[in-house]
Amino acid sequence: MSTENPVLYRTGDLARLAEELPIIGRVAAWCDEFLAQPHPDLGRGGSVCPFIPRALNMNRISFVVVRTENRSEAEVDAVIAAFREVFLATEPLTGPEAKEKAIIVILPDVSEQDAPEVVDETHRRLKAPFVDSGLMIGKFHPRSEQGGLHNPGFRPLRSPIPLLAIRFMVDSDLPFLNRADDPVGDRIKFLESYEQRFEGAEETRWAQRGKAALDEIRVPQGPKQ
Repeated sequence: MSTENPVLYRTGDLARLAEELPIIGRVAAWCDEFLAQPHPDLGRGGSVCPFIPRALNMNRISFVVVRTENRSEAEVDAVIAAFREVFLATEPLTGPEAKEKAIIVILPDVSEQDAPEVVDETHRRLKAPFVDSGLMIGKFHPRSEQGGLHNPGFRPLRSPIPLLAIRFMVDSDLPFLNRADDPVGDRIKFLESYEQRFEGAEETRWAQRGKAALDEIRVPQGPKQ
């Protein structure tokens, strides 16, 4: 018998559930049918997102719908930022299984045409505090132009509905923390958080590359000859 607390609904919840469940179902299907599957244009073996198959199998992905209509930029940022603490407080808190959990924040009020500005800019504003907490926050929307690591022509971050995904940082996240399109100051902060998170851990090629990247970016660039 399950020891989890039962989920209780009130009559006032039913309309919201009826509205949100199809949205969540669409995103969940995309996770299963796209992110968890291989793709011929990916440029490597395995699933589009290496994290997703195990997380789905372990039932560690949580979904939440956040309404942004008639909310200011600051209000939306505050609502999404609050999920950092929600994530950190969600079981499991430690151990290998904690690395498999994620929260997907779905933003159905953001139109496809507005998504590049709204989602990308929200992600830009929130990335630093999440990374500082040892977390990653990913941005996905229908018009994403971010290329894949192994095939720049592939678009792995295109989702049917705009969303942000929160999970724990892992050592292979280094390329996402040292992107050339991020300001140098931000990249230094991201790499310092990366170094702090994996300090004392068993050396991996990613940890070695992280140290090398941080040392390189800290070197003052002299005037061009």
